[in-house]
Parts: sequence; structure tokens; C-alpha cells
Amino acid sequence: MLFKDIQGNNIIKKQLIDSVFNDRVSHSQLLNGKCGSAKLHLALAYAQYLNCSSRLKEDSCGICSSCTKYVSLTHPDLHLIFPVIKSNLSKLSISDNFVDLWRDYILNNPYGSLNGWIDILSSQTNKLATGGIYKEEANVLHKKLAFKNYEAQYRVIIIWMPEKMNLESSNSMLKLLEEPPKGTVFLLVSENLDLLIATIKSRLQTIQVHDFTLEDMINYFPHKAKSEILKVKKLTNSSLGKMITYFQNDIEDDNFLENFTLWMRYVYKVDIINISNWVDKMSQIGKVKQRLFLIYATKMIRECLIINLSSNSLLRVNEEEYKFVTKFASFINEENSIPIFETLELTIKSIDRNAGPKILFFELSLQMIKFLKVKSKFVNK
Repeated sequence: MLFKDIQGNNIIKKQLIDSVFNDRVSHSQLLNGKCGSAKLHLALAYAQYLNCSSRLKEDSCGICSSCTKYVSLTHPDLHLIFPVIKSNLSKLSISDNFVDLWRDYILNNPYGSLNGWIDILSSQTNKLATGGIYKEEANVLHKKLAFKNYEAQYRVIIIWMPEKMNLESSNSMLKLLEEPPKGTVFLLVSENLDLLIATIKSRLQTIQVHDFTLEDMINYFPHKAKSEILKVKKLTNSSLGKMITYFQNDIEDDNFLENFTLWMRYVYKVDIINISNWVDKMSQIGKVKQRLFLIYATKMIRECLIINLSSNSLLRVNEEEYKFVTKFASFINEENSIPIFETLELTIKSIDRNAGPKILFFELSLQMIKFLKVKSKFVNK
């Protein structure tokens, strides 16, 4: 992967490139950033640049033997570690057992999320889990590092989502991070460095990766209209990875407002027959659309709360949405908004774990019936 393929973050790109030219490559680095940021893409581009045999001033050459192997993430001196699911398919719960699957996932979308990866693992293993990096991963890595580099100047170990390491794994990895073998570089790629144990964080040179700007997103999707990018940006909480998934699946969200309006109408009237029909339709639209609809529902509840408790200038809605929230806002208050948000978030997590959509959306609808009956304790004068 090349630096030029990454939108924005030019200061970080220069920092990484300069570290190579100035022979100041830190052996243990951490790139931290939000979901959908360029953190993993930067780590992979940096790893490729470290071992490019014909480096340019601003990027790898892209054509040498090392670069061609990095293009497919199959360089023998590139070791990939990421969260896995414990499975009966193997005695060891290690990344090597799933590496081909992970390569395909990341090559298709280098900004992919942990939830997206766990979804793939769950479908492959028929197991629901959150994923983790376990002690046996560290044990296997210890054995690998006992050997010399296969062919590259730098052996690179990328640990994606190191916050998923359990305590045993973290303590075992700590020894390697303190004194890695010569010519070995650790690149940890995290979304929440606060979940890393303090002793590991103290061993790392941390780089904070910035979110993509709107301009970056427009440049990434040159064939999409700005209005469409803005719409999807809001829907996906500015995650480029989720935006890529959205456009790859050619999802249309024009009916989200209509769908949400109908749902709230059925819920308010306690119309069980239409709720059941609505649930049947929702169960058939696919997991990606289901998740995006729930994110949209969260957004609409938030906008209603803003109307009630804050200034309309803070609203992020279009004209049709504004008409709806101004009417529906009276049903959302400080008493029911938090349980609604929590229930929607729990439903999203359940979908991520492949729970049955019919049961989920029917239960969610019953909960919403209860929530909408909750009245505010405060009366506006």
C-alpha cells in the first residue's frame, strides 16, 4: 500500500517518511485513531516503505520485489496479528489460522472496522464472540522472532486492535516490545489506547491519526456528488470505512425517513399487526441496511432531543426530516431518551453478533411502545 493512496494526514506521512531517511525508526510505535480513520493504511504504507529497495522521497516505488509482496500483504517478513475467535477448528487461537480471510477483508477496505471483521469471523465459524488476542498469539510470535529476518531489512509486526489483548497476552507482548530483536519494528494500530495497559503504552511512540476531512472524503469518492457524500457521512458518523461499505453495497437511504416515520406511527398506535409486517420487511433487507437504519433512528431521536433541550441551530437535518422531528419531538424527553439510545445501541451490537433480526426488531418495537409512553417530569412554562 502506498502513502499517495491515503487522503489527508500529510504531516504524519512526512513524519513517517523522514524517520526512515534520518535513520530514526522507532522499534515500537502506536498509531491511534477513530474507527474508519487512516491508521491501519498508514501503518501498512509505512511498513512497505521501510523495506522498499528503491524508495522515492515521498513514497515506495511500488514495483520492486518487496513492494509487490506488500501489495498482497504476503511479504514473509510482515507478520499480522489481529483479534480472532476461539474455534474448534484449531487448538490455537492465533491470527495465522485466519490470515487469508483478514487479508481479503483489509485489501477490500483498509478502513474496515473491528465489528465488520468479527462479523466475517462469526459467519465462518458459526460462533458469536467479540474477538480477542490471546496468550498463544504472543507465544507463537516469540518463536517466530527467534529466527532471523527472511529477506527484508526490517521485519514488521502489525498488531491491529491491540486493546483486544487480554492481560496474559499483554504481559507476554511487553517483553517483546521492550527488547525486540534487531531489525524488528512493531506497529500497533489502535482505536482506544486507554484500554492498553500502562506498561505497554509507556514503551510505545504514539502517533495520533486525524479524522478524514470532508475534502478528503470528496477526493476519495470523486464520482459521488458532494450532497450524497454529506448524507452518507452523517449516516455513518464520519467513518470512511463505513462509507466505503455503504457505497460498495450500493445502499439507498432515501426511504430511511419514510421507514422510520411508519415505524414510529405503528409503535405509537400499538399496531401489532403492522409492527409484525414491518419487522418481516426489516428482517429481509440485510445486515448492513439494518445497522444503518438503526444508526439513522439514533440520529432522529437525537435531533428530537435537541429541539426540546437546545437550539435549533444545532440540528443536522434536511427539510423533510425537520418537518418530522418538529412534530415527533414532543414524544422524546429527558426521561425516555437515554433508555431509547441504550436500547438502539444494544440492538446494533446484537446485529453485529448475528442475532436473529425478527426477534431483535420485534423486541425493539415493544420497548419503543413502552418508552414513548414515558412523560417528562418537567413542564415547560
